[in-house]
Amino acid sequence: MATVVDVTVHSEQWRPMTFTAHPGDRVNKINEHVRSRTKVPVQDQVLQLGLTTLKSQRTLSSYGIDKETTIHLTLKVVRPSDEELPLVLVEPGDEGQRHELQVRRSSSVTQVKEMIKMKTAIPPKKQIVNCNGKKLEDGKIMGDYGIKKGHLLFLTYPCIGG
Repeated sequence: MATVVDVTVHSEQWRPMTFTAHPGDRVNKINEHVRSRTKVPVQDQVLQLGLTTLKSQRTLSSYGIDKETTIHLTLKVVRPSDEELPLVLVEPGDEGQRHELQVRRSSSVTQVKEMIKMKTAIPPKKQIVNCNGKKLEDGKIMGDYGIKKGHLLFLTYPCIGG
């Protein structure tokens, strides 16, 4: 029978969360469980075993967790800094006109679309904005996408008529 480990994650903000894992599981699996219960993005989580900060790509067994046991991890939520992010918006077309945008990590996608409207006169409802291959969704903030200084935002338009 495979060895299982009960992992209990403690945090100041939430009740203890317990998950069943295997010693060969990666820490990232625990991060995903925590994200599903708390909605805290994985990149904003720090899991600690005692004084050791667990790295997401390592396995539980690499930290000596390999017996049927319950381990207690501490979750610390780190808020991304609200730094300014100078970004470049690239419009569609052969010319691909470029515009500089000054946004913050806490800027909502809706706010960024308003900035784009000021630069391009294109209403937010007609904008599709992508960065790093992901469509930016209203209701989220720039920090949710791991966007960094100098990243490119690509503007496209909805297809009419399918």
